[in-house]
Amino acid sequence: MPITIDQLVSSPACIPQWTLEQIFPAYAALGFKKFESFCTWCASALDINQPSEQYLALAKQYEMTFTSMHLPAVTEQVATSLDAAVATAKYAQSIGVKVVLYKANSRDLYIHAAKPFLDRLESENIEVTPVLQNHKGTPITTLDDFASIIQGINDPRMKTLLEVGHFARVGVSWQQGVELLGDSIALVHINEIDSAGNSVPFGTGNVDFSGLFEHLAHQNYRGDIVVELELDTRNSDAQRTMTELGNALTHLQNLGVQETNP
Repeated sequence: MPITIDQLVSSPACIPQWTLEQIFPAYAALGFKKFESFCTWCASALDINQPSEQYLALAKQYEMTFTSMHLPAVTEQVATSLDAAVATAKYAQSIGVKVVLYKANSRDLYIHAAKPFLDRLESENIEVTPVLQNHKGTPITTLDDFASIIQGINDPRMKTLLEVGHFARVGVSWQQGVELLGDSIALVHINEIDSAGNSVPFGTGNVDFSGLFEHLAHQNYRGDIVVELELDTRNSDAQRTMTELGNALTHLQNLGVQETNP
C-alpha cells in the first residue's frame, strides 16, 4: 500500500522558537494535520501540568492532532525521572498520542529502566507505544549502540523509531537501519541530509527517499512519518523553513507519496 499524505507529521524541531499558537496555523496552512510534540526544549513544548483540554482545543481549531510525543529522559535519579516519564506518557495518552519516545541519559539507564517503565505503562493502563530513537550525540548514535540496547532490553513491548536523518548523519543508510530494526519499527522520522551531515532542503541531499517509500509501501507500513527540516537558519529565518517545508511536501509527492488513501 503506498505511503499517503495523511501519514506525514509536522515537527516543532523545524522552528523551535515558535509557540503552539504560532506553529499550528502555519503548519495547517501547509496541509499538515498531525503534530509531534515535545515536553521540554522548544517553545511549543507541552506543559503536562496544564489541562489537556486547552491543547486539544487549540489543535482542533486548526484541525490538528497530536500523534507522538518525546518523553523526558530517565536520569541517574532513576525513581523521580521514571515517574516523570510515566506521567508524561499518561498525559500523552490524554491528548490522543499513540507513540511516545522513550529516552535515557546512558545505555545502562536505557536498559535497566526499560522494564520498570514498560511494566508501569501496563499496570497503569497507559495505552501508548514506546519507541527507542537513535540520535547523533546521544547514547543511541550508531547501529552498534542501537543493537546493544535492543538486546539489553530484550522486551517485545519496546518498539523502535527509524530515524533516517540521524542515521544519515553518522553514515548509516536507512537500509541498514531497517535491517537491524525490522518489524519493531513503529514510527519513522525523515530529514534530508547532505554529505557533511547537515539538514538541507529536501531534494538536495543524499537520502534515498524514493527507495525508502517503496520499501515502506511494500511492508504495508501504516504508521506515521515525521517530516523534519533543521536548516542552519532555522532560528533566524523561520520563513525560509516554512518555504522549504512546502517544497518538501511537493518533493515527497513527486516521489510517490499519494494525496489520500485509495
